[in-house]
Amino acid sequence: MVIGASLGGTEALRILLGGIRSALPVPIVAVVHQGPAVSRLDVVLGRASRSPVVWAEDGAEAEPGRVYLCPGRSTVRLEPDGTLTVRRSRGTSTGSVDELFSSAAVSHGPGVLAVVLTGTGRDGAVGCRSVRLAGGTVIAQDEATSAAFGMPSAVIEGGDASLVVPLGELPEVLDQVVGAGRPLPTPARRAAEAVFGAGGEMGSLMAAVDWSATTLGPVERWSPTLRTVLSMMLSHPIAMNLLWGRDRFQLYNDACINFMADYHPAALGRPMAQTWTEAAAGIETSLREVDITGEAALFEDQLFVLHRTGCPEEVYVTSCYSPVRDDGHVVAVLGTWVETTKQVLAHRRLTTLRRLAAIGITEGGTDARVCEDAVSVLAGNPHDVPFALVYLLDLAGSAYLAAATGLIESSPALLPVIDRSTASAWPLHATMVRGEPRLVDDLQARFPGLAAGPWPQPPDTALILPVGQSRHGEGPAAMLIVGVSSHGVLDSAYRQFLDLVADQIGATLTASRARRDAHDRIKQLAELNRTKTEFFANVSHEFRTPLTLMLLPLEQLGAGPGLALPAEDARQVHRNTLRLLRLVNNLLSFAELEQSRVRPALEAVDDLAGLTADLASVFRSAMERAGLSFTVDCPPLGRPVQADPQMWETIVLNLVSNAFKHTFTGDVTVRLIARSGHAELVVADTGTGITEEEIPHLFTRFHRVQGAKARSREGSGIGLALVQQLVQLHHGSIRVRSTPGAGSTFTVWVPYNQNRVRKPAGAADRAELAEISARTRQAFAEEADQWLAGDALPAGIAEAAEPLGSAFPAPGTRSAVLVVDDNGDLRRYLRGLLADRYDIRTAADGAQALHVLAEHPADLVLADVMLPELDGLELIQRIRTDPALRATPVILLTALAAPESVMRALAAGAHDYIVKPFTARELIARIESQLALARLRAGRAK
Repeated sequence: MVIGASLGGTEALRILLGGIRSALPVPIVAVVHQGPAVSRLDVVLGRASRSPVVWAEDGAEAEPGRVYLCPGRSTVRLEPDGTLTVRRSRGTSTGSVDELFSSAAVSHGPGVLAVVLTGTGRDGAVGCRSVRLAGGTVIAQDEATSAAFGMPSAVIEGGDASLVVPLGELPEVLDQVVGAGRPLPTPARRAAEAVFGAGGEMGSLMAAVDWSATTLGPVERWSPTLRTVLSMMLSHPIAMNLLWGRDRFQLYNDACINFMADYHPAALGRPMAQTWTEAAAGIETSLREVDITGEAALFEDQLFVLHRTGCPEEVYVTSCYSPVRDDGHVVAVLGTWVETTKQVLAHRRLTTLRRLAAIGITEGGTDARVCEDAVSVLAGNPHDVPFALVYLLDLAGSAYLAAATGLIESSPALLPVIDRSTASAWPLHATMVRGEPRLVDDLQARFPGLAAGPWPQPPDTALILPVGQSRHGEGPAAMLIVGVSSHGVLDSAYRQFLDLVADQIGATLTASRARRDAHDRIKQLAELNRTKTEFFANVSHEFRTPLTLMLLPLEQLGAGPGLALPAEDARQVHRNTLRLLRLVNNLLSFAELEQSRVRPALEAVDDLAGLTADLASVFRSAMERAGLSFTVDCPPLGRPVQADPQMWETIVLNLVSNAFKHTFTGDVTVRLIARSGHAELVVADTGTGITEEEIPHLFTRFHRVQGAKARSREGSGIGLALVQQLVQLHHGSIRVRSTPGAGSTFTVWVPYNQNRVRKPAGAADRAELAEISARTRQAFAEEADQWLAGDALPAGIAEAAEPLGSAFPAPGTRSAVLVVDDNGDLRRYLRGLLADRYDIRTAADGAQALHVLAEHPADLVLADVMLPELDGLELIQRIRTDPALRATPVILLTALAAPESVMRALAAGAHDYIVKPFTARELIARIESQLALARLRAGRAK
């Protein structure tokens, strides 16, 4: 450090050296213009200085921490090797300051600090220019504290002064810059320190910003209002964000960092709209109101989504936006924020618990109803409970989904049944057996695409909690799977809330069961009766139609002696007997499968391909008659397959029959493919296809796809369910892929080896099985042929149909009767039965019936209720809306004998309703009665 002074310099130097509080780690060389009489300057300054003060000597090494004075009428130079060169000057000492400063600049470059104190003249100006050009620093004493301002003024006017300060502040500046190594306290830095000095982390961050490069400009040019408000705000413990100007430049304090989250520190000094876009969009209107009205705006429990812990977090804030005025105008808005997240969450969760506790327990209410009511309450709080599943446990250790919320029906996380003995996507075993809670923190990996909750980010964590106590032993009564919010932290308060939810549901379940215990037996009997009624309702139609086709010919045969049963009628009775037998066998087989009383009679089938092709060929005739392309591609597998041939026959025949029933154009393909560990059977068609909603229920017993186009509405609804059961008995699996309007593909996989082959059947057993197989194949083939039966009356039927007496004489003019039924046998038989009395036309479905009526109006329509395309009830509605047909009487034939079915038919506009099976006399009597009434109504109308 080098110092230069002149007039008044001795006093100024004494004050400077005396004010320095630290031992400076550099040598100090000073030149003061003085006369020869001044010989005790070192003593005077030494008394004031903390550092030793000595006279500079030629060749002496300048040591750090010492002050060297240039002798009178001499010059001193600071050489590159750190030594001093002292020379006597011939004239005055003018120019000695320039000499010292210039030598220091050459020797030490940017490491030089030059201090210009009071003095006359311009000595030092040239030297200061050299110091600045070398990268050094120049400090000048200000005019107010200078005895003579010539020397400092020359430096300042030359633009070489890095800093101009009063003499009293100069020691502190040197302590900071030289002693502590801090930056030079320029006006900008000193202004920044005055504003940011008490600001903690944000104060330090703001002080490090080059504000001159921003829109706000240098700190020293900021308005007093901005400096005052910001200084107050930085030292305040409450979160504050100063939104300055129309662009809302953000200046915030330490307490506000918690709210800025991921936007910190990028938001500092930048417009809110550029950094915190979602917040700016939500409050900009309110901020504009503050600008216009000058009145503060208060918002309670405002929702923000912040990223304070590395993930989105739901945060609630009560905020106040106050105007900041300057010269009477609003120049900024001061946002004051207080977080209320804990209070909001506590109130919300207490409300949910209170609603759970208020669930009413109805008389006879089921466990499922309690679960549904509880889940409906949880559905009202999706922020804390993005989804919830309640599983009830049975005695066998299986968990059944009782209620759910927050997930779509097709969600992979919705598992209807979970068996504790098998692996499941939900790890429930520990909770099911020991009642232990389980945290699942990888939902997206377990259930890809899982979507739940009100936030864009789905939850990835769930908690499995035991609910209540089982009445039958150890373990819980139910399990609650509850999603953890993706915008929340599973802290102790959150976990306690979820535990209380499970406890409350368990308490409600216990109370409900206590009230229900007295009625359990009655409910079991009622359920048994309902199941029985549903079963008979589903299968009655399949029994009644073949029974009708068997009883009518037998009734005709017994009408008088000597009558013989025509050959076609005999074949009809045989076909329907086989059909009944197949239905009964299917029902018995399915019942035994349901009760796990059937085990496959496995044997090593050497030629499964040949067996499959043989079975598929049963339908070739029907396929060709229907105009379908039928491909059977079953090359040898090259190895035996352990299977039950009779069960395999049922699988193949049902799948091919199902494909034929629903395919009207295109092709049906049967393939058998050898895979590495399995034989793969593929039955594909180009039929009507199955909607995505129906596919999960396709293998459910008695399930029938509503509105599906088929060759017949007949069917028990257990064919595909039986196929699935048989495939599973072979430790195989079945899959269906289908596109509505494009077709379906059923794929069956059965392993080559079962490790449990039974003893092959004996010769007698094989003969019996072959006979059963032949009858089964014949039944399937004849059923397929019946679906294709047209309106043509087979030869001999009309001639064989004898009048059944003269109770109803034929009218003079024959009436036209349209018979509509999808069963070809019944259609043909009714035509033969009625052809001697009426002009008969037939149709296989409702749509075909309308087409026939459009061309040939009938006097009466005799229609089945269950028809493809357009059923009997819809056919009546279409007839009643047609002015030309609305008066036509309609008699419905049906296997549905329940009173509600009769009421629906009559309400739809049917004139009569005949339940299968019926007698020929009853049918003719009712037809005659309706024709007579129709003629009477027509006469009155005229």
